[in-house]
Amino acid sequence: MTSNIIDQTALALFASDGMKVATPGVDLKSSWDLAPEKHTAYRERALVFLKVFGEQMSGLADKEISNLDKQEPDR
Repeated sequence: MTSNIIDQTALALFASDGMKVATPGVDLKSSWDLAPEKHTAYRERALVFLKVFGEQMSGLADKEISNLDKQEPDR
């Protein structure tokens, strides 16, 4: 698995769903590697999550920029 934002988010969603194998010595990455049939579904969820998160962050940034514009004295 390459280490990009989509894959990292997919892995985080996988972990948050409690999908890690509960066996001593098996880390999260190994658990992910043991479940290749789940990779596509988690990558799809990651894409949706990142899209919505990006839209929310953009809206927040726009609001904060607008607030800064209101605070600046007229030039």
